[in-house]
Amino acid sequence: MVQSMMFKLSKVRQAVLLAVSVSACTVSATEFNTDVLDAEDMQNVDMSQFSVAGYVPPGDYVLTVFVNGQRLGAPRDITVLAQHAICIPANLLDLIGLKDSAKQKVTLSEAGQCLDFSALTGVKSTVELSTLSLKITIPQLWMEYRDPNWTPPALWEEGVNGAFVDYSANASVIEESRGSKRVYLSTNGTTGLNLGAWRFRGDYNANYQKQHGGSNPQETHRFDFSRLYAFTSLKKLASILTIGENYFYSDVFESWQYSGIALESDDRMLPPKLVGYAPEIIGVANTNATVIVRSQDRVILETTVPPGPFRIQTLDSGVRGVLDVTVREENGEEKTFSLNTASLPYLTRPGRIIYKLVAGKTRYDGHRLTGKPVISGELSYGLSNAWSLYGGTQLNGDYQTAAIGIGRDLFAFGALSLDMTQSFARFTHHTLQGRSYRLNYAKSFDELRTDITFAGYRFADRDYRTLSQFIDQSRSGHVARVAKENYQIYLNKYFDNFSLSLNYQYSTYWQDKPQTQYGLYASTNISIPGLSQQDANISLSATRTERDNGYKDDAINLYLTVPLYRGHNITFSERYSRAGEYNQYSHSVGYSGYSDRDNYSLNVGYNHGQHMQSQSSFSGYYSRDLSQANLSTNVSYVPQQYRSFGASINSGITATAHGVALHRSANGDTRLMIETPGVGDVPLDSGVIKTNRFGIAVIPNVNSYRKSTASINTSQLPENLETLQSTTDITLTKGAIGYRRLSVMKGEKLFAIVSLSDGKNPPFGASVRNADNRELGIVGEEGVTWLVGISPQEILSVYWAGKKQCELRMPDNVTSLSSMLLLPCAAPAPALSTANVTPAK
Repeated sequence: MVQSMMFKLSKVRQAVLLAVSVSACTVSATEFNTDVLDAEDMQNVDMSQFSVAGYVPPGDYVLTVFVNGQRLGAPRDITVLAQHAICIPANLLDLIGLKDSAKQKVTLSEAGQCLDFSALTGVKSTVELSTLSLKITIPQLWMEYRDPNWTPPALWEEGVNGAFVDYSANASVIEESRGSKRVYLSTNGTTGLNLGAWRFRGDYNANYQKQHGGSNPQETHRFDFSRLYAFTSLKKLASILTIGENYFYSDVFESWQYSGIALESDDRMLPPKLVGYAPEIIGVANTNATVIVRSQDRVILETTVPPGPFRIQTLDSGVRGVLDVTVREENGEEKTFSLNTASLPYLTRPGRIIYKLVAGKTRYDGHRLTGKPVISGELSYGLSNAWSLYGGTQLNGDYQTAAIGIGRDLFAFGALSLDMTQSFARFTHHTLQGRSYRLNYAKSFDELRTDITFAGYRFADRDYRTLSQFIDQSRSGHVARVAKENYQIYLNKYFDNFSLSLNYQYSTYWQDKPQTQYGLYASTNISIPGLSQQDANISLSATRTERDNGYKDDAINLYLTVPLYRGHNITFSERYSRAGEYNQYSHSVGYSGYSDRDNYSLNVGYNHGQHMQSQSSFSGYYSRDLSQANLSTNVSYVPQQYRSFGASINSGITATAHGVALHRSANGDTRLMIETPGVGDVPLDSGVIKTNRFGIAVIPNVNSYRKSTASINTSQLPENLETLQSTTDITLTKGAIGYRRLSVMKGEKLFAIVSLSDGKNPPFGASVRNADNRELGIVGEEGVTWLVGISPQEILSVYWAGKKQCELRMPDNVTSLSSMLLLPCAAPAPALSTANVTPAK
């Protein structure tokens, strides 16, 4: 019987496929030759949903709307009135992107609930139940400008209300051989609350340090919020409005801290644009080290790196001014250096105005306010394709400054900008007036594969004061350091198998000695016959810092990395360093490996040098990316010196009315909450992120004002899960908590024979649906039906002739059946007994 059913089932499949293919190829009603069905009653066939192309039974559906292939946000309630009569909701009119002239031709029908496009030639709409989508095709004649890489503001979403905490936590314990022990704990992050279009934020820092044993026991701790503020996106102005404590990252003046209100344009809200510049931090760690980056005394990044060279490229493109970088080695030794983030030549697109405005009071040491209120503003205007004009002013009762500059696109010769700033500062007993001049240049030599990324020069006379210098001098009576000249050059050169980077920074001061920083980075690949199937890599880094006390700090690092097999390498390194009068040499060999989620390294080294005992060292580092966090840990041991252990975690938690989920840190920025209702352990995107037991997951750091796509990783989906909607996209404003549902059915898959109370079977083509009106199967010949997404004791409904005809109930156990089920289908009743559900013989 089963074999007979299987044979007939294959014919059923052929008939259904034939029906679908024929209906897809014609727009008129189609008659089917049912002779291919070996059925006793040829009249017991319901081909209504196959006989007309794209047939959709009238009713209400939740569908994703596409206009010319672009998705219009979340799925929406769509009503199918009759064949080829679809009610497109009236509230979609402003989202579709029609020209104003075309909007005026669109009328309303069905008591003002539906859009009528009959006056627009060429508009077509089709419902596809297989993809749960409504596809609207509109000729470009009626459409506004569209770009596949840009979403119009009408489609941006503010997200849902919610709260979150993003954090980074670090811990280290160092035990020295002479008996002392140091414990260092730190955490920093952002707390947030989203209400409508407003985002409320608080950046916090906390640290605890304890040293006991030895001659100098001590214990310190600190916790504070470095800034508290709120902001919202003003779509029509393409700007961000900020209220509270913040950092004014200026492109014309030096950056400063304020408490007040600010309005500044955000180019991310515009169609395709020039990519903004983000500073890059390059350095070398001798041990498992913690890298701390500060801007205006605020920690903007704290991360752990293994021994060797590191490159940090995750800073926000809006960061400006001087960055203070601290590399804290595991033995407590700290190295500090500063990075002056020069800006690109100030060029603005023709006709475009970029502006920043702020009004408030300057602040220092966290939340302390000082001085009189300040009004500061700057703007840039694109005069033409080649010329831009920019400038700004800062006004205080005792301090005024004004700047004006020009930007020039030299086309084949690069781009440059030149500006002049005049300051006037009134102190208690005297006044100071001064000027500052600045020149920036950038050029990419494509034919030479060379980039002069930044070349900057600045000169300021003795009496020139920035706003921050004026505030410091007003409070303390003097200013720590008055800059005179500053040169910056960053050069990158690329060869076929070799790359070279050079940087140079020279700073002079009116009262202090100059400082100079040099850097050289080179890398090439070489072939080692018989040792590896892949090329080995040799890299060299050399840096020198000439300090104002006359000392020179040097570091030269040479690395040879040989790939052994997929994801595993062995690295040999030689290092020379000099700090003032002390020299040190280091030799090490390391083994490392990585995969999609894991990264680890083991190192053995030997150190010797002037004024130090020779010593060996052993260290290990491991990190793992989880759905809820990024974890890392490290250990080190230096005989007769110290041993250490460290760990770090980057994570967050987001809560909305839809649920709560742990996730990787989003650093206070935009995120997307995905719900697979009631179904957990669903892999998303690459599969690292999965929904929790409640069916909730959060994808951190999604794009702002740009379309973001999230999808179910069907290749990793468990066998008992079936996806109905595997992909979604969304465009969110800055800082939003987005929300999307992805439909997943959890249940078993089985064959069943559906029978009626009179012993007959439902007609061929009848639809079996669950309580959510999801179609789980189509009745075949003699009632044979392939069902998916089935749960024990679930009540299903069978539809034909356009309406619900009967109900059937699944047995208590659907996982261990070895044969097809016989499922009685009775008229709808309050409850159905499972006593009559028996396996088919």
